[in-house]
Amino acid sequence: MSYKIKTPGKLLFLLLSCLSLLILVSLSWLLWLMVAPWLGDIHCLVRYFSYWVLRFFYAIIFLGIVFLFFECYSRYSIRFLHEIIRFSIKTLFPVNIYIGRLFMIKKDRIRESFVQVNNSFIKANRGRYKPENILLLLPHCLQNYDCVHRVTNNIDVCHECGKCTIQRFKKLKKDMGVKVAIATGGTLARKIIVITKPQCIIAVACQRDLVDGLLDVFPIPVFGILNETPNGPCISTSVDMRIIEDFLNNFIIKNEGG
Repeated sequence: MSYKIKTPGKLLFLLLSCLSLLILVSLSWLLWLMVAPWLGDIHCLVRYFSYWVLRFFYAIIFLGIVFLFFECYSRYSIRFLHEIIRFSIKTLFPVNIYIGRLFMIKKDRIRESFVQVNNSFIKANRGRYKPENILLLLPHCLQNYDCVHRVTNNIDVCHECGKCTIQRFKKLKKDMGVKVAIATGGTLARKIIVITKPQCIIAVACQRDLVDGLLDVFPIPVFGILNETPNGPCISTSVDMRIIEDFLNNFIIKNEGG
């Protein structure tokens, strides 16, 4: 099975994470050397304690990156280590953006690479879910901009004119029994997740919104898909339905009669 998304590849984010970790460790070590004498004047235990806290902090991040590499390039997942991986990602992500800026790498390219990393993470987990426990979370801009039938609150309002992909999501909801919701922003998306309580989310969004959501809803597994913007941001966007259909076909628990 294949879930190909047009991104710069997951290696970009992974390499930036390694570089960010190296820079953080170096700067922290230099800073500690500067303040160590002062800490020793307070008490020798203060100096000793701060030294080992710093080492422990970066050891956790290092392990998180090692395990992230392992899960991205293997078909195996170590679930009890996921919180360490997420902690490492959340710590290094802002630094990755800053380092990328120094190398003139656009934020969106780094975000796209992170989506690839996240999806490898989800696929390595190899979870299987009942249809009713899967939520398709969509942006409102997937609807045709000129459509008079607003589907924000209820996708069943769609008249299936064929001018956008909303009708195909309506069909997926009917045929496969998955939940489908449309959000106009991050606050509403979080509210929908709290109400529906999904075990797995397939989220479609632009780079920034998608990455913010992926980092926000842990430990719920979220398979991220970048929407396509042939008309510019937030106007009649689209998405490759094959990616969504392939994910559902491979990770959904089929009904006995299906």
